Amino acid sequence: MPTIQRPRLLKADVLNGMKPSSIAALLSPHAGYFQSRGIAIDQVTQPRFDYNALATVLAFSTEQTPPRLVEQLEMLDLISDSQSTLNFETEYHEIVQKFRELDDSPADLAVKILLNAPEVALREFNRQALNADRSHVSFRVRPGMPHLEITAESIARFKDMVAAWFKDNARSEACIVHHLNEGSGDSFAIKHGEMLKRMSIFNAEGNEDSCIVRPGRIDGAMFNRFTGEWQVAGLGLKVQELYRVALGLVFHGSKNALVYSNRYSLEPLRAGPDSLKCDISAAVQFAELKSLKLELPSGQPILIDRPPVFEALNHFNPGLLETVPLLEATLALKLVNRRARVQLRICPDRDTIHGCTSDPAIDAWLVEHGFANDENRLLASA
Repeated sequence: MPTIQRPRLLKADVLNGMKPSSIAALLSPHAGYFQSRGIAIDQVTQPRFDYNALATVLAFSTEQTPPRLVEQLEMLDLISDSQSTLNFETEYHEIVQKFRELDDSPADLAVKILLNAPEVALREFNRQALNADRSHVSFRVRPGMPHLEITAESIARFKDMVAAWFKDNARSEACIVHHLNEGSGDSFAIKHGEMLKRMSIFNAEGNEDSCIVRPGRIDGAMFNRFTGEWQVAGLGLKVQELYRVALGLVFHGSKNALVYSNRYSLEPLRAGPDSLKCDISAAVQFAELKSLKLELPSGQPILIDRPPVFEALNHFNPGLLETVPLLEATLALKLVNRRARVQLRICPDRDTIHGCTSDPAIDAWLVEHGFANDENRLLASA
């Protein structure tokens, strides 16, 4: 049975803000299913249509929920956000111009692109999934190892390798790999099943029940040709090791071609607040230390998260910052082109960085301030 997490897009207030024609176009192919749950989709254009009831049905799946509907709702939840709308307008201007009407909401436009240009919707969905705010473990390519051409055949080899591992580890062999070739490098969105689990549902009669489901997950692997770094988003050390071996073998000729990068550092923080000074005219205008985890001389880890962190740390134990191991830090960056601050969590010991690491301005700031090194930088033409 498919699962639906309550999507941001399809809530009652958002549904009320959409054109009834957009809702009908999206949901009419599943009219029989909605009828079985007490919703007449052909009445969606009527003034007193119950959007609250529709939102409830969309939020709670049953064993009869069409998998295609689940897939579309997941995609719409992501491609209807403001960043996707901007990408559609700048990169697919002709498609937007063709389908968008003056009174369309972002959700209306997303529905039209999903239904009329599904390949564009899928590409944007994969891009947004890869750029989502999550943790990445970093690998570098060993010196002297080749960079093999990425072809349909090599992508198929990579897919077969990881799918076999998923099957052998009780996650099913179902696996889809999408390749995106961006300006800074190559990315792979890897969609696969997770382990089976029991979850609570509502059945067709509206009674609470439970069933066994296999949740889906999207992992990511991104190679940045400017830094020579692979960044992999996968849950658990075993999955990360799977990707390290498979990416190295297929795209660099050896299962040992990739090693942990040791690219990230928290050593600059020992200089105190000066380590975070920014140029107000630069892409990153302001930086703040939100939290810092360190290890006391006794071996006990401690988290300092009371702002301002540097002052709290100095009050706790002056001089401690200069000597003890720094385990993890969370930084908040204000970018010139973003209203909200971007948070990054850096864990050098695990070679992981959590946040929007694909933004070139953020990566350049990390290098400039010493939180990342470019010892493994490749030429753009490599």
